Amino acid sequence: MVRVEVLTAPGCRKCEAAKALVVNTIARLRQEIPDLKVDVINLADHPEVAVQYRVMATPAIAINGVLAFSGTPKGADLRRRLLEAAR
Repeated sequence: MVRVEVLTAPGCRKCEAAKALVVNTIARLRQEIPDLKVDVINLADHPEVAVQYRVMATPAIAINGVLAFSGTPKGADLRRRLLEAAR
């Protein structure tokens, strides 16, 4: 299973774009990676997650428990990292 965590915060203008990118990318990869799980985590509600990943700014994206991106990645970069994680 590939687990994706989208780390957000209240008032984050770029967080919606990051969430949409993850959802759209995963929808396109469902055939190749059928076992994908996505969680959107509000760091204001779960500050321990920010500490765990050492997140200083949002959005951020973790894949399989490892911080993969700070900021909104390019779609191709996200796709590549998800395919690598599925191997």
